[in-house]
Amino acid sequence: MIQEWIFRYTKKRMPQRNVVFPNYSKIRSVALLYEQGVDDKGIAMLVKQLERDRMMVEIIGYEPKKDYNHFGKPRKEAMAALPGQRFDLLLDLSTHYYLGTQYLIMAIDATFKAGLRFADVQEENQQGVLDMMVSLQGEVQPEQIAEQVTHYLKMINA
Repeated sequence: MIQEWIFRYTKKRMPQRNVVFPNYSKIRSVALLYEQGVDDKGIAMLVKQLERDRMMVEIIGYEPKKDYNHFGKPRKEAMAALPGQRFDLLLDLSTHYYLGTQYLIMAIDATFKAGLRFADVQEENQQGVLDMMVSLQGEVQPEQIAEQVTHYLKMINA
């Protein structure tokens, strides 16, 4: 598809990032990217947990039908709404794959980016966007993605 070709071309032209695997206890800023309309209670509980762990949390919601154009790219308004600061960790809590979300992930400045590995999506559309992907089976909730990512971050740096 033309949308995927445009995405791969855009991804190749992105500057290389210096990826640093974070120590969970030293993370101070987290960006949570999620699809609006999912269970907000789970995200609210996640925010409380991260704030208890002394992290500043920025929540970034998107609506695919409103925020993405017919080429799968985010509209200018969606890109303008993204925060400008750098984060220690970007957690993509998306439970459905949208090409536009991949553009948002690339546009958010974060030292480390993690999220869900979508089994039914071409691998070249996912690699290079997230630094760590977790695989989960069945119907996935955003808090399950966060739980797995934080588990691995805590275990690796233990």
